[in-house]
Amino acid sequence: MPYQYLLFDADNTLFDFSEASHLAFAQLLRAEGHDYHETHYATYQAGNELVWREFERGLIDARELRVKRFRLFFERSGLGGDPAVYHQQYMDNLIRATELLSGTLPLLEKLYGRVRMAIITNGLREAQRPRIRKLGLDRYFDHIIVSDEIGSAKPDPAFFDYTFAQLQQPDPERVLVIGDSLSSDIQGGLNYGLDTCWFNPQGKPNEGPVQPRYEVRSIERVWDIVRGAEEEG
Repeated sequence: MPYQYLLFDADNTLFDFSEASHLAFAQLLRAEGHDYHETHYATYQAGNELVWREFERGLIDARELRVKRFRLFFERSGLGGDPAVYHQQYMDNLIRATELLSGTLPLLEKLYGRVRMAIITNGLREAQRPRIRKLGLDRYFDHIIVSDEIGSAKPDPAFFDYTFAQLQQPDPERVLVIGDSLSSDIQGGLNYGLDTCWFNPQGKPNEGPVQPRYEVRSIERVWDIVRGAEEEG
């Protein structure tokens, strides 16, 4: 097999973050006594995406991320509350709501024992490890690297320095990064000289400078790549 180590993103690659986040946020507002409207989640998401981009660029740390996204939501929605309390309740809801994406388990069952695998995630420790355990993913992976635990995040090369140290410095040519984010997963892999696979289930156009070697719409197609299939995409 051309690749000996696969580095998987977690959210929206192995499990469904988008659906779980939406549900967790709606449950949060209702539990806090607010009437929930879809515009509330859109408002939260706009701020959340901004804050995560700041985090990926090293402009804020994970501690600030936890509360800033809710402060922005309060400012933009006119609702009020304690950002730290909202964060914790949202995290609890998110853990309960998260489910695997279709195709994840069949793929991991095929790969397990044939290649070594790690999860590399820009998530928060209080959400990532409980969700990974809940979904039974930990049995498949040799390492689970969480940005919040190491102080750097994809696409920062320091994140991959740490990852490669944990993996005992594998040959970069035998490592494949798989993820849904062009800005963190794919850009981070490319910056580190690694082959990358963009998981793009919606078939979004990519006309920017970040160009992965592979693109798949079904996560199970990663099996074809690992087996050395020449057809890409």
